[in-house]
Amino acid sequence: MTSFFIGCGIILKQDDRYVLIQEVRHEKTGFYNLPAGTLEVEEDFMTCLQREAKEETGADVKVEHFVGVYQTVIGTGSNVVFLVFAGSVDGAPNFHSEEHKVIQALSYEEIVALDAAGKLRSPIVLKSIDDYRNGQQLPLDTVQAWHVDDLAAIRVEKGH
Repeated sequence: MTSFFIGCGIILKQDDRYVLIQEVRHEKTGFYNLPAGTLEVEEDFMTCLQREAKEETGADVKVEHFVGVYQTVIGTGSNVVFLVFAGSVDGAPNFHSEEHKVIQALSYEEIVALDAAGKLRSPIVLKSIDDYRNGQQLPLDTVQAWHVDDLAAIRVEKGH
């Protein structure tokens, strides 16, 4: 059986450090990830991003850029499409989460070391941070969402 997952995550930068959470579920336990999660029914990416960031860090985030779309095709029959954004948190927040007990702001070098030790949840964590550091910071309107009552309400203008 094939499974499709659509999610989003955020690169949260605090000074020269990046906020990662340590996973606590099943086979993912102990691995580090961006604050992230899967899209819920009737939810757009920005709403998902704000909800997941709040759930996983306790902080209200300011979304500033779109970094990119990353896809992982897993040989076991899963396909994951992940949109990564970048943003910040005002001040020096006291990160907290009911679910994630380890929330850390790490240097780039510490993240590279976690990757070398096989402790990142996915190659997307380091790749997206590298992309961001290399200037891949697209406008937020690169990602568009429409809320409509039914499929018939979606129209595309000729010539677009």
